[in-house]
Amino acid sequence: MTIRPMTEADLDQVMELERAVFLHPWRRSFFLSDINRPQGSTIVAVEDGFVLGYAVAWGTEETHLANLAVSESERGKGVGSKLLAEVVAFAQRSKAESMYLEVRVSNTIARKFYANRGFVPTFLRKGYYENGEDAVIMEREVEGEPQTKSEARG
Repeated sequence: MTIRPMTEADLDQVMELERAVFLHPWRRSFFLSDINRPQGSTIVAVEDGFVLGYAVAWGTEETHLANLAVSESERGKGVGSKLLAEVVAFAQRSKAESMYLEVRVSNTIARKFYANRGFVPTFLRKGYYENGEDAVIMEREVEGEPQTKSEARG
């Protein structure tokens, strides 16, 4: 498996995966603009010409992990961990002090994945998603020890 920058040629597979993973997928134009974002990282995990997963992040002082998805058949095989590690490396190169992301309250698997990698819940954003579901904001420091906060603030 290789982690590399996403290109326009990857977008058909990325969009297929995006629609399979998310109820309200991003539009192709979002990925197109992120591929060219100067202070961003838009990457794919590829093996034998197939996109196994992808991640989108941006920001300098604070890095926002905007999107991370892994094909259902590849979950639990380290793809997400490798993508996230590359996003952390991007944040370090950008000299960001912290990283954050939003995750659905109901997505306990993703919340555990991020918690196991140093992210802690720091805020509950009410009605964030299209269906009115709340989002848990999770954060971590880019370098040093993970934060010690353990509960989302309302």
